[in-house]
Amino acid sequence: MSLSQQFNDHLLPLSGDSSLSTPAFVYDESAVINKLELLVKAKEQSGCHILYSVKALSFSALLDIISDYVDGFSVSSLFECNLAREMLGEKGSIHVTSPGLRDEDIPHIAKISNYMSFNSQSQWQRCKKFVGDLNCGLRVNPELSFVEDDRFNPCRGYSKLGIPLSQLAYLREQHSETFAGINGIHIHNNCESENFQELGETINKVKDVMGDFVSRLKWINVGGGYLFSDMAQLDMLCSIVTELKQQNGQDVFFEPGKGIVNSAGYLIATVIDLFDSGGKTVAVLDTTVNHLPEVFEYQYKPVVMQECRNGEYEYQLVGASCLSGDLFGDYCFADELQPGNRIIFANVGAYMLVKANMFNGINLPTIYSLDSSNKLHLQKEYDYAQYRNKW
Repeated sequence: MSLSQQFNDHLLPLSGDSSLSTPAFVYDESAVINKLELLVKAKEQSGCHILYSVKALSFSALLDIISDYVDGFSVSSLFECNLAREMLGEKGSIHVTSPGLRDEDIPHIAKISNYMSFNSQSQWQRCKKFVGDLNCGLRVNPELSFVEDDRFNPCRGYSKLGIPLSQLAYLREQHSETFAGINGIHIHNNCESENFQELGETINKVKDVMGDFVSRLKWINVGGGYLFSDMAQLDMLCSIVTELKQQNGQDVFFEPGKGIVNSAGYLIATVIDLFDSGGKTVAVLDTTVNHLPEVFEYQYKPVVMQECRNGEYEYQLVGASCLSGDLFGDYCFADELQPGNRIIFANVGAYMLVKANMFNGINLPTIYSLDSSNKLHLQKEYDYAQYRNKW
C-alpha cells in the first residue's frame, strides 16, 4: 500500500484548501483522541494512572483536549509546570522530574505540583527542604539499554538521567537515611519502542536488584518512550501494571508524550520554485528544516504523504533558508510538481513545533487544528513583531 493510500481521507482536502496559509502545522484532534481512548481502556483494565508528557507538544489547544482524558501531566521545568497547572486547573496531578532544578524555582514548583522525582542523590539532599507536602521520589537509571542511538538513550554511558541502579543499591545498604521521605521511583529508559516487554524486563531488573525496597514504595512511574496504535500493544503494559498493583498495591503511572501526539501532526508546505541542479530537480518549499528541527539534528527523512515510491518524477525537497543542509530528502511522485502544489509531511506532531525557530527570518508556521467534522480552526499566527522582539 502506498503512503497516499494510507492517508486519512479527512486530511486529503488540506492539500487543496485555499483557506489554509502555508507553511502550516495542522493537528488532527481525532487522531489524538483515538490514542487517548486507547489509554483510557488500558487504565480501566489495569488501574494505571495516565499522564501526558508536556515536552512532546505544549500546544495549549491540544493540552485542553488531552486534559479531559488523563490523570495529569508530567513536566520538566518551571514554565512547563505553570502551563500544566493552568491547563489542568485543580482536576489533575503534576509530576516533575528534571536533571536541573534551580533552588529559586523549587518553592513555586512545589506549591503547584504534586509529585517530584529527584534526579540524583545530591539534588534530593539539596532540595528536600523546599518540597513541603510534595510526594517525593527518585529517578532511577536501571542501567538497561534498548536504544542503540546514544543521542536518545537515557541509559547511555555516564548518563545524566537518574541515579544508576547499582549506586542506588549501594546507598540502600550503606546510607539508608538517603531514602527517608522517598515514596516512589521514576523509571524512563526507552525511546520510540513498540515493545512493552522491554518495560517488563526493566521492572524485573529493578525488583531483582532492590528487593523489598520496591515493595515498600507507594508509587512507581514507569515513564514513557513507547509508541502504540492498538490495544494489543497495550496489553503488556496492562499486565505489568496489574502485577505491580497486585503484589504491592502501588499506584503506577505511565507518561507517554510522542505516543499520543506524533501521528496527529502534519506540516503543510507549498512549492515555490523548481530548478535543475546537476541533473536533479530541486523543489524549494516555503518551509524549512528549522520548522522540523529534528530532521536536521538527527538526519532522518520525514514522511511525505503524497510520495509514490515508484513514481516517475523525482525531486529533492528543500527548505527556503540559506542553510545548505536545509534538505528534507529525495522523493518520487506520480505527477510532476508545479509551483503552488502542496506537500504534506506526516508524523511530525512531537518535538517539532516545540523546537521550531525563525532562523533566517523565516516565519513560523501558522497553527491549525482539524476537528472530527473536517473543519480547520485557526489557532495561532506569527508575524514580524514576534521575530523582531524575540531578543
